[in-house]
Amino acid sequence: MASLARSTGRRLSFGLLAAALAVSGCATEVGGRALAGGAADEQSPAAKAPAPSGDPVAEPGQCVLGSSPAPVDCAKPHHVEVTKAGTFGADLPAARPDAAVIFKAALPECRTEAAKFLGSTDFDASTLAAWMLWAPVDDWAAGDRWYRCGVAQLDPDGKAVERTGSLKGALSGEKFFEFQVCSSAKPLEAAVKRISCTEPHHAEGLRVVTMGKPGDPVPTPDEFNAAARPVCGETLTKYLGTATRDDVVATWRWPSQTEWEQGFTNLTCYAQTDVPVTKKLRNLGAAPLPVG
Repeated sequence: MASLARSTGRRLSFGLLAAALAVSGCATEVGGRALAGGAADEQSPAAKAPAPSGDPVAEPGQCVLGSSPAPVDCAKPHHVEVTKAGTFGADLPAARPDAAVIFKAALPECRTEAAKFLGSTDFDASTLAAWMLWAPVDDWAAGDRWYRCGVAQLDPDGKAVERTGSLKGALSGEKFFEFQVCSSAKPLEAAVKRISCTEPHHAEGLRVVTMGKPGDPVPTPDEFNAAARPVCGETLTKYLGTATRDDVVATWRWPSQTEWEQGFTNLTCYAQTDVPVTKKLRNLGAAPLPVG
């Protein structure tokens, strides 16, 4: 059980987490296409001797709809917008590995590309996320090791929503607040549970703080807290427009060892309330909390 602490050194207090906590799933395959299968995956390429499917695969600037990697115009309904194309090297096994191995190999790159494409490194504090697609089993066994990095908008269950239009630059500047994530759970106590910010919620995403690179050692809880305390606190003060409230606190969450290796090398700051609020707290100032 994670131990919890809260600073009381100033009226605008900070919530601390003293254990590594899982981030919500925000990178995965489309429609199960890239999920590892059963015994068939364990056969050798020679035994299967498949030929690549030759199916078209979306390229950067194109989008995909549903479980198919085929390109669609991003002006039409789609789930994922492709940001980068790549190929896995020979260091991965002949039989396609499970998602955890795939993520470790390429998700850090996809997350970096997502930040560039969206115009901000703060996408973990939003409803937008890095996404991955990769070759199906038969194509992989035939030596076609393609993968695609992409971005998607997530619903409360962490699934890509159908949308139209490009997300390029979607989080730059004030645009961030159009995609800001809200949570029905308190980040100080549990993993974030996405919910519409017009619904009763306990937390609002503020920003992320980069803590290193996937190959670096995972920071200690003290190091996470030391980095988070001033940045999250100052960000909350600016967000609220005041430093004198004691009913809104800055809280933060950070990744596990596995998530760190997959590119989640940051902590995420939130504005948290004890009582659920029904509107965003931005520029709240000294006004009462919007509780009804």
